[in-house]
Amino acid sequence: MTSLPAEVPATFRRPRASLYARLSVAADAGNTSLEGMIADMRALCDREGLEVLEPIHVDDGKSGGFRDRDEFQAWLNDARKGRCEVLVNPVTDRLTREGLNVATSILDVVEGKDPATGRPAHAPVRLIDCNGLDSLHGDGFRFRFVIQAEVGRAERERIRQRSKDRARRLRRAGRWAGGTTPFGYRAVPNSELNEVGKPRGWVLAIEPEEAKHVRTAAEALLTADPVPVTRIARRLNAAGVKPRRAKGWTRQTITRVLTGDHIMGRAVSNGRPVRDDEGNILTPWPAILTPAEVAAIRAVLAPKPDAPYSGGRRPARLLSTLLTCSGCAGTLQVFQRKSRTQNPDPQIGYRCVARSQGGVCEAPVSVSATQAEVIVTDRYLSVVGAMPMYVERTLVSDVDELAVLEADIRETLADLATAADADTFARLQRLQTRRAEVSAEEPSSRTEMVATGQTMAEYWRDALVDDRRELLDDAFQEITILPGARGRKVVDPERVQTVWREDNPAEDYE
Repeated sequence: MTSLPAEVPATFRRPRASLYARLSVAADAGNTSLEGMIADMRALCDREGLEVLEPIHVDDGKSGGFRDRDEFQAWLNDARKGRCEVLVNPVTDRLTREGLNVATSILDVVEGKDPATGRPAHAPVRLIDCNGLDSLHGDGFRFRFVIQAEVGRAERERIRQRSKDRARRLRRAGRWAGGTTPFGYRAVPNSELNEVGKPRGWVLAIEPEEAKHVRTAAEALLTADPVPVTRIARRLNAAGVKPRRAKGWTRQTITRVLTGDHIMGRAVSNGRPVRDDEGNILTPWPAILTPAEVAAIRAVLAPKPDAPYSGGRRPARLLSTLLTCSGCAGTLQVFQRKSRTQNPDPQIGYRCVARSQGGVCEAPVSVSATQAEVIVTDRYLSVVGAMPMYVERTLVSDVDELAVLEADIRETLADLATAADADTFARLQRLQTRRAEVSAEEPSSRTEMVATGQTMAEYWRDALVDDRRELLDDAFQEITILPGARGRKVVDPERVQTVWREDNPAEDYE
């Protein structure tokens, strides 16, 4: 800043200037454009005799296509609240990429008007930039300001269109156009080289660890008794697997991954599969799931209003609903009771509730939850722990045409939003009729048991509570709790009577 001339009175205050800069891409150590813009604005304020307000407002990595930028609004509020008399920016066409829509709101601030009524709302301010634009220049400023704002908007639209055209060309060429990679894949350099020996862009390759989780989730749904999606989400979250663009797995994120076109190796543009000149869907990268599997998963996940609720909530305890009272054959329920000793932790157990619910029980029982669970777990793993762990896998085929029809119907429905003509309706009717015919045909499928490479004990160690509980339910026909001795704190294993199911292979080990 230059010092004030000696003849200027001590009470004189230079006009205050609020400075604003925006970078479309976040600045880093190698990007000096932000420093250059700030230096230019400070030099301008020095020439104009302005006092710079600190801190300077900077939107780093923010698009000019949106007006809710925090620092941009704070910069305008400096004028609205009377904290400055001058608004300074490097170049006005970077203030906004929305054209007249936002230009008028900025002019209202400069002229001190209420945008709703046009009446005076605050003191007018001066707007200047480093390219010579100055609101003190009257009508010439207004014309130039509006033109520059529209130039910025038009440039943004051209950039967007060029990006879309480039992405479309890359997808048709079987290359990855950029952005967030789909779950299960990673972007790698293309093995095809150009004239100078460099990779021709990027392609998608399978990420083995993520693809394994995709397959596991798909297999859980393609069983005779599909696993609830909420439980699959809990499994993934417990394993520490992170989805794309979400904090954790939910029913929605799992559905998007398992039913999307990317998972079949298809290139997608604007939500539609990319097709070649003959109308065939392009599959430029390897598929994790087949179209037949995705079609079957979509059928499983389709809303069924008349179907009963299938659960999916996490059970309260490992043995919830599995224990039976020896006195009345009723199901024991989990209870919690505050400890009467110095131990502040509550006592959690299972007990008979027949009498409290108006029933009859000659000898109601209760048992410590922790001790009963340890006894049952040890008894189960001592028999089956060394056995290999198998999972059920259903192989679906003969529904590839259905998958193609589903894609065609989705595209036709999207066309109806912009071209609701007779031909589009007729095409939709033909596709729906054919889908009904194909859906009525029984798909070919077979189920097999596949070894996971783990023992039952290894699987148990990392399994969720509801998965462990399901194993126990499949293994034991009955788990009965007998009455215990009064005052005894340790549960006698003899109180826990277990009966293995007749079709359980554990019988061979007893």
